[in-house]
Amino acid sequence: MHDFRRLINICIFNSAFMFICLSKFVPLRVNSLPMRRLLTVANRSARLLVCTTPRRPLPTIFIAQNRCFLSPSSSLLAKKRIQKNQQKTPIAQIQNEEEEDDDEEIDDGLPKDYKEKMLKTPSRRLDSLLNRATGDSNSQVEKHILQGKVRVNDEAVTKKSYNIQKHDEIDVWKATYEDNADLATVNRIEVVDYKVTEAGYEVRVKLWKNMLVENWRGGS
Repeated sequence: MHDFRRLINICIFNSAFMFICLSKFVPLRVNSLPMRRLLTVANRSARLLVCTTPRRPLPTIFIAQNRCFLSPSSSLLAKKRIQKNQQKTPIAQIQNEEEEDDDEEIDDGLPKDYKEKMLKTPSRRLDSLLNRATGDSNSQVEKHILQGKVRVNDEAVTKKSYNIQKHDEIDVWKATYEDNADLATVNRIEVVDYKVTEAGYEVRVKLWKNMLVENWRGGS
């Protein structure tokens, strides 16, 4: 009995579909009462077919200006929408994801032995940052750089015009460690992030005082 009803619904729906195809070539009076009744029955048959076959949704029959047409399949529309979203990825979304990845920090649960500060500098030059971070005068900072007492990412930098980058680790040599000449105390500055402002730059840093590192200057 169930299969017989399904067969009848398929026949009614196919008949309505033939009228739709025919209306593309021959004008039909689809606004007439008999035609509307036929299309109403066809729509009901389509709904019954949808219930019996949920994986294959059928379109809806519409009437407009003496013409019949079918609505697009919802599954087809969803598929096209997904393909369109996959083809176009917003640039802002990519940038936000990169920034979130960069800002992720691992919390090891140990007490922090550093201080976080927001430094305002006129530029990204190394001497400007050291002046704000260490509190030394411009002449002292310049002297440290020229004497090779400043390293950036474990490499000595003798140019005060070096532009700092995000995640740079800057060590300012202070003195040889008394108990071990192979070690030295330094002031370490880690550049966490920076942004441009109307007055110059705002640089967020982490500061360590008297950190023990390898004495790259030897006994001097």
